[in-house]
Amino acid sequence: MNNTRTGVLGEELAEIMLLEKGYTILARNFRCRYGEIDIIAAKNGVLAFVEVKTRLFGSCGRGSESVTAAKRQKIRRCALCYISMCQRRFEAIDFQVVDINADHLEGLEF
Repeated sequence: MNNTRTGVLGEELAEIMLLEKGYTILARNFRCRYGEIDIIAAKNGVLAFVEVKTRLFGSCGRGSESVTAAKRQKIRRCALCYISMCQRRFEAIDFQVVDINADHLEGLEF
């Protein structure tokens, strides 16, 4: 399986997990000049920007470890771009990493 397909499958799993937790999916693969956000979701007035990291093999390390400070900054800039375009108001903003590997699925905040 190639990396693109692995990433798409991981995003689909993350979307299912978010829906089961009561989130509404507002966008997938939102792109702007600063980069891309995998999933944008909302729940109870909270706007969540979700980065999905998928690994098939534990020997590659946890996907969340690859979300560097530079990547977090890109996500923040993309989030500000989305918020400036969004017609809705939210009480809070949340940034999350969903770490998926062959053994388990885990959500982390950053």
